[in-house]
Amino acid sequence: MKYVKNSNLMLILGGLLLLAIGLVVGFNISSNEISYQKESNVVNTDKEKEATLTNDDNTITKENEDIINNSKEEISTNSSSQNSISNSQESDNNVTINENKTIDTYSNDDKEVVNTLENTLSKINNSEVTNDFKAEAKGVFISIVDFLFYDGEINGVKFNELTEEGKQEVLKLANKIDTTIENKIPGYKETISNTASKAFQKASEIIKAGANDISNFAKEKLGEENYNSIIDAKDELVYYTKKAITFIGEVGGNLFDSAKDKLDSWYQNFKSE
Repeated sequence: MKYVKNSNLMLILGGLLLLAIGLVVGFNISSNEISYQKESNVVNTDKEKEATLTNDDNTITKENEDIINNSKEEISTNSSSQNSISNSQESDNNVTINENKTIDTYSNDDKEVVNTLENTLSKINNSEVTNDFKAEAKGVFISIVDFLFYDGEINGVKFNELTEEGKQEVLKLANKIDTTIENKIPGYKETISNTASKAFQKASEIIKAGANDISNFAKEKLGEENYNSIIDAKDELVYYTKKAITFIGEVGGNLFDSAKDKLDSWYQNFKSE
C-alpha cells in the first residue's frame, strides 16, 4: 500500500517536473521569438533608414547634377551669345571696313558723278508721274546715254575719266535710274524718238549688263547703226535734255556737238581695236 502511494507520488512529481521543464522551454522559445522580432524590426528599420538616406543622397546628387547641368547650359548659352555678339560686331566692322575701302578707292571725279546720279535717282523715286515728269525722265536717260556712249560730261567729268570702281558704280546707278523710270512710265524708251527707240533699248541692255559686271560693258556694243540713229534724232532729243537739268544738273551734251565728225572718229577707232 505504501509502495503504491509512493509510486503515485513519484508520478505526480515527475509530471510536475515535466510541466515545469515545458514551461521553461516554452518561455525561452517565446523570448527568443520576441528577441528575433525585435532584431528583425531593428534591421528593417536600419534598412529603411539606409534606403531613405540613399534616396536622399540620390535626390541631392540629382539636384546637384541638375544645378551643374543648368550652370553648364547657362555658361554655354552666355558663351554662344558672346560669340554671336562678337561675330556680329566683327561682321559689322568688316562691312564698315569694306564700305570705307570702296569709298576710299573713289576718286574725286567718281564721287562727283556718283553723288549726282544718286540725287537724280532719289528725285525720280519721289516724283509724281506728270507730263512734265515724263519729259524730264526721258531727258535724264538721254543724258546718261550721252555720258556713257558719246563722251558726254556730268558736272565736267567724262566716263573715261572715272576709276574702274567708279565706272562700275555709275553703271549700277544708271541701270537703277532706267529701271525706276520704266516702272513709273512703262515703255518710255519707245516714245523718246520715232527713229531711235531701238537704239535706246539696246543702250539700256548694255548698261544693265555692265551693271552686273563692268567687263560686259563696251561702247562699241551699241553698234554703228544704233550709234548713228541716235545722232540723227538729235533735234528731237534736245527738248528732253533741257528738261532734265532739274534732275541731273550740269550735263555737257556732246551728242549734239559735231555729231557726224565724232561718229567717224569713234568708228575708225572701233575698227582699229
